[in-house]
Amino acid sequence: MHTVAIQSVRGRNGLRGGIGYQDGDWRSSSTCLPLALAGVIESPREVLRLSAGHAAALAELLQVLSCGEESAALTFDHLGNSWQERSLSWALARIAADEREHHGLLTGLRASLPQPRPDPSLEATMRRFFMRLADRDVMVHCVRIVAIDSAVCRVLGMLRCRGKPLADELQVGSILRRIHRDEARHVAIASRCATPLLQSVRGREIAADALEQLTQVLRLRADSLDSLSVDPDRLFARLCAIPRLLR
Repeated sequence: MHTVAIQSVRGRNGLRGGIGYQDGDWRSSSTCLPLALAGVIESPREVLRLSAGHAAALAELLQVLSCGEESAALTFDHLGNSWQERSLSWALARIAADEREHHGLLTGLRASLPQPRPDPSLEATMRRFFMRLADRDVMVHCVRIVAIDSAVCRVLGMLRCRGKPLADELQVGSILRRIHRDEARHVAIASRCATPLLQSVRGREIAADALEQLTQVLRLRADSLDSLSVDPDRLFARLCAIPRLLR
C-alpha cells in the first residue's frame, strides 16, 4: 500500500477553503480562476492509505473536480449578488460558501497526492469549458449549472459505490460523501432559479450541450476513471441521459 498524507487548509473562521500555500506565495491552477480567501492556514495532516495506482488516478481526476469547485464558487457569488428574490439570493450565497469549502477539501487531497503529469490538452479543454458556461442570460447560466452539478453527482456516486477503491478509504469517502450531499442540494436550488427554462425543449437542449462539453473534458481522464473502477462509457451514457430527467 502507498501511504499518502492528506493536508487540508482551514480558514481562521473555521471554514475549509482556499488555495495551496507554497513557499510563501498564494498559488492556484493556471487553468482555474483564482480565489482570494484571506486567513487560510494549514491544518494537521491526516494519513490516507491508497495504492500507488489509485493515488495517481485520483490526483489526475482531481485536476478536473477541484477546478470545477473553484469556478463554481465565483459563479454562485455572482448569481447571489444578481438575484432579486432575497431567499434565493441567500441560498446562492450559501452555495458559494459550500463550493469554497469543497475546493479547500480537494486542495488538501491534491497537496498530498502524486503530482500529475503536465497535460496542456486538458488545461486548454477545461479553460474553454468554464468560459462557455457563463451567459448574460442568468436563466441559461442556471440551466447549465443544474446540468453540470447533476453530472458531478453522477460522477461522485459512481466513485463512492460500495467496493470501489475510494469507497474503502474512510477519509476520501467522507470528503466525497460531503461534496455529493451538497451538490445534490445545489441542483435543487439552481433548478428553482431555472424552472421556466428548464421545463422547455430549449432548456433541455442547453443542458445537453453543457453535458457534452463536460463529457469531452472527462474523456481526457477516462483512464483515471477506469483505474478507480468506474466504467467511463457507462458514466458518459448516464451523463447523456440527464437532460431527459430535468424538469
